Amino acid sequence: MAWQMMQLLLLALVTASRSAQPRSARARTDLLNVCMNAKHHKAQPSPEDELYGQCSPWKKNACCTANTSQELHKDTSRLYNFNWDHCGKMEPACKRHFIQDACL
Repeated sequence: MAWQMMQLLLLALVTASRSAQPRSARARTDLLNVCMNAKHHKAQPSPEDELYGQCSPWKKNACCTANTSQELHKDTSRLYNFNWDHCGKMEPACKRHFIQDACL
């Protein structure tokens, strides 16, 4: 009896996991064409030739404008009145991680 219950449980888990997966390659890539619903994001991604430095890999399909990407990399940004040192002086290596290694 316990073995039959285990089999039924495993069958249910396998069936559920299959139904949760996208059914086509197109369904999986559709998420690449979605931007966050945020104040400084576009409604849909589109080309941006002048993105700031490391953001350039997304220039063919960007959710932010060139102005937004450049503004976010300033020491004090007008977008959200953001300051890199808002929690105290940020070490140069830490700031470099966010500015050069990541695209905000």
